[in-house]
Amino acid sequence: MFAAAQSWLKQRKMAKAEQALDPELASKPPVFLAPPFTPELVAAIRLISTQLALDPNEESRLLWQKEQNAACWGEYEALAPALHLRETPKRVLEIGPGMGRSAVFFAKKFGWQESEFHLFDGNGTSTKYKYKRGPRFEDSFCGNLKLLSTLLDYNRLQHYKIIDAQQTPLAKVDGTYDLIYSFYAIGFHWSLEHFVDDISRLMNDKSLGAFIVHGDFQSFPALKNFNCRILPLKAAKKRTTLKLGMLLMSKTPAA
Repeated sequence: MFAAAQSWLKQRKMAKAEQALDPELASKPPVFLAPPFTPELVAAIRLISTQLALDPNEESRLLWQKEQNAACWGEYEALAPALHLRETPKRVLEIGPGMGRSAVFFAKKFGWQESEFHLFDGNGTSTKYKYKRGPRFEDSFCGNLKLLSTLLDYNRLQHYKIIDAQQTPLAKVDGTYDLIYSFYAIGFHWSLEHFVDDISRLMNDKSLGAFIVHGDFQSFPALKNFNCRILPLKAAKKRTTLKLGMLLMSKTPAA
């Protein structure tokens, strides 16, 4: 009896989670593919997506794959007009890649198979999210670098490098990047203001930065050194109370 009740509750939660997705974004074809769900993978996803009640089964795999792709389609549609006007980036840096969905999605949809993706994240054992104006995230990692690599390989991303943030802080990352983005880390959980100097160092005159920000995002003095604009962003969840935007920043008016 108790087991049956638990099963019914899980089914109900799964149904609600799927119904909460924006129907237009959720109906688009999957580009990022989820591998078979193992207990290890489910545990890693739960650290990142704390709101999902997932289990190591096919139903959970399909739900997570749909949610991940819905988020990617929203990001892609926000950025595509700007990125299609630019040359194919040779080097891309993603800060806080999670399980790698955005890198895979962009490589496939934009045809960036030859671009080199650097993915900056760290292993974590607990979720320590901060909202809007949180501090820097040196102690707030909740990734799984081993599984990140597994999912990138599963999706056949060819040219990537994982930067262990606990070994190489952002201030020590070498070189510059043509595109730097962070969708649910810098700008969303942790204030861009705390990282803008590190990001500026990694940008050249042709670089573009893209960051998901809250709808009540407030500028700060250091942003006066950049050309900025905020694009509308459609959230993967239709009932979210958070209003989101995509902040673009560059050192020239090219953004």
